[in-house]
Amino acid sequence: MEFKKMIVCLLLIAALSSVVFAGPASAKSVLYEGDIQAGDGYQINNHVIDVADVFPENEYASFYVYEKDTELMDKGLDINDTFTFEIDNEEVEVKLLDTKTGTLPRAEIAITITDDDIVNTKGVVDGGHEKAEFSGTPVIEITKSVSSTTIQAGDSVTVTVRAENKGDDDATDLRFSNNLPEKFILEETFVSQSGEMTLDVGESQQIFVYRIKSTEPGTFTLKPATATFSNNAGVDFPQTSSNTPTITVEGEPAAMADVEVLAELQEPVIPRGESTEVTLLIKNNGEGDAEDVSVKIQLPDGLEYESGDSDIEIIGGTPTIYLQTLGVQQEKEFTFNVKAEEMGNYPVTTSYSYTSAEDPESEKINSETTTDALEVTEGKFDFLFEQPLYVYIVPLVIILGAAAWIYYRRQQYRF
Repeated sequence: MEFKKMIVCLLLIAALSSVVFAGPASAKSVLYEGDIQAGDGYQINNHVIDVADVFPENEYASFYVYEKDTELMDKGLDINDTFTFEIDNEEVEVKLLDTKTGTLPRAEIAITITDDDIVNTKGVVDGGHEKAEFSGTPVIEITKSVSSTTIQAGDSVTVTVRAENKGDDDATDLRFSNNLPEKFILEETFVSQSGEMTLDVGESQQIFVYRIKSTEPGTFTLKPATATFSNNAGVDFPQTSSNTPTITVEGEPAAMADVEVLAELQEPVIPRGESTEVTLLIKNNGEGDAEDVSVKIQLPDGLEYESGDSDIEIIGGTPTIYLQTLGVQQEKEFTFNVKAEEMGNYPVTTSYSYTSAEDPESEKINSETTTDALEVTEGKFDFLFEQPLYVYIVPLVIILGAAAWIYYRRQQYRF
């Protein structure tokens, strides 16, 4: 008896396991369950399942599957029979549940799919595939052109971006993006399509028209304009890109700035609590002016900014020097004082940034310089704080006691 119970339990566990583990893997989404008259069909995206003939007396129906106007298969089913086909790698199953009589015979069917995320169009179609409306494929061709492929440094060129829909369906939710090339400055924008738009079949439009000015010589390949879009059925399509024209800019290279910051300590060693002077020399060793020169004095814990030249401002707690311009081979000197708060070795770091006036589109240059470490030694009176407390308390108690005793004796002699 116990053996039979064990067998039954094992069978139940096996059955439950098959349901748990096989269930989700074989789960399907029901797209439709109901009647469809002979001559009508059911559409899934660009596929249509036509119910061709229904024979209630024979409990039989025949079906055709089309992709748009192309026949993919024909199947005949008895009640409870099924057939399958694929749409975008997902399996569609059609099952004949029943056949019914009427003015036009009807087939009761169930249609399921392994993943309905791919479905964007579905429903019964009167008249079958011949009356169905299918979504097409927009083909967006983006062309980027320039008014001249060879110019002189400092000259301007006009860039035009045009898009044409060469597909068989409208492009909806159409968004364009475009990036300006490096070493060019945007001078003027004439056309700029912003936001979502629609491009009908065969339609062509200007999307961007703008003028850019070159800043230095060289050969530059423009970045592509890109677009994302959908069709009328809401199907998203991969991003498409334009061509990438090349512009050759002739001329001499722009004169570039080359800023250097030197920092020097007046004294390499000072006692704690004392101050020393730091000298900053800002030089432009380049062949072009520097603009927006910013020098920030970074002091480590243990050193405190005490005072400095009037041109040194405290911004956000950081001593900062700002120069609007620094000419070719020009140099400027600044001094400031730092106070030693703690013993140790402390370098003074200055971080600085600038741009070249002749090439305003160039990236800001960032750098830093560091002094030799400032050595902070023991202060003049630091030894007093290094002795144990009793060294000061005991003599103080003795002195106070002696003073009290003398005062007491003086009072006695007075009387």
